[in-house]
Amino acid sequence: MPHCVEDLLSSPDIGRRICEMLDDSAWAKDLSWPDIQALSGYMTILDFPKEMTIFTEGESSDYMAIVLHGVVEIVKHEVGDEFSTKFLVRLGPGRAFGEMALVEGQPRSASALAAEETRLMVLTRGEFDRMCKDNKSLALKMAINMARLISFRLRNTSSKLLRFL
Repeated sequence: MPHCVEDLLSSPDIGRRICEMLDDSAWAKDLSWPDIQALSGYMTILDFPKEMTIFTEGESSDYMAIVLHGVVEIVKHEVGDEFSTKFLVRLGPGRAFGEMALVEGQPRSASALAAEETRLMVLTRGEFDRMCKDNKSLALKMAINMARLISFRLRNTSSKLLRFL
C-alpha cells in the first residue's frame, strides 16, 4: 500500500534520510528543503520484495521513481529475442529511473526489477501535471533536472556506442 511521503518526512530519521538521498540525486539538483517538502505532497512510497518486477519493457506506465532503499536493476530484451536479456545498470539509493516514460508517455524502453527488498518514491504523470498547475516553480525545477538526467544518460550512451563503431 503506498504511503504519503509527507507523513514519512515528519519522522526525523526517515525524513532526514529522504532529504539526504534527494540531495545526492542528480535529478534533484537545485532543490531546497522547502522544495523537497513540497515535492513530497506529489509522491507516494511503494515497496517491492526481492526479485519482483517493478515495470516491464513495452508496458504503458507513466511514472518515475527514486530508490530510497534497496537496488533496482534495469534490463532490456534483445530485439526479436524475448528470452535474451541484457543487463543495463544497477541503481541504489538516491538514483532515479523511469523519467523517460513520465516525460514522453511512451511504453517502457526497458524493464526494472527489484534486486533486493526495495522502497521507491514515485512521481506519476498525473501528479506531475498537478504540480505544474499548483507549483510552477517546483515543476520547472523538476523538468530542468529531469532534462539534465536524460542528457547525462544520452551522453553516456553515446560514449559507449562509439566503442562499437
